[in-house]
Amino acid sequence: MYSRIKAGSTRPVDGKMEVIVHSAIERHTMDILGLFPFDSPPESASVSGPVTASYQSNLVQRRPFRDVKMIPARVMSDAEALWYGRNAGCDLVMVPAVIYAMDGTGAMPTRLTLRSRILDARTGMVLWDIQQEAVSEPGADIDLFWNTVSGQPAQRLYALADTLARQFSDFLVQPLLKEKHVSICP
Repeated sequence: MYSRIKAGSTRPVDGKMEVIVHSAIERHTMDILGLFPFDSPPESASVSGPVTASYQSNLVQRRPFRDVKMIPARVMSDAEALWYGRNAGCDLVMVPAVIYAMDGTGAMPTRLTLRSRILDARTGMVLWDIQQEAVSEPGADIDLFWNTVSGQPAQRLYALADTLARQFSDFLVQPLLKEKHVSICP
């Protein structure tokens, strides 16, 4: 029997988003967002840095806000997040968390569940509260009697994080793109 594991993967990533609280982005395009690192359970501590970097990169590239400042502090409450945000000169603060992370290393499904909350640092109100979930399943193995062709491995955890970060920034930017298109077209 012969089996070969592939290093890369083109398996799809299925991502879904549940919007719990939603605000009009048009009112906040000139605001400065303070981004905290993703809080995570101890068993997923290594995931926090790359997921935070992915979200920061996507928010900076898509620019739903005037600026995105990284606030390198771990916060335990909304009041603490608001305090840090105000002291950093931010209008909004994003308090994100890794709810669940399972890196299947290709042979098993990879799953990632995140929750992101954006608070208004001036009033303390929750403007956005969004939970996202992504999964990538490995491809099936094909048994050819004398040898086995391994299916494509599931995407790694960081690919899922990139998918969710793009989905999150697209969600924030879409209303701005629609508004821009409507104002350009007669």
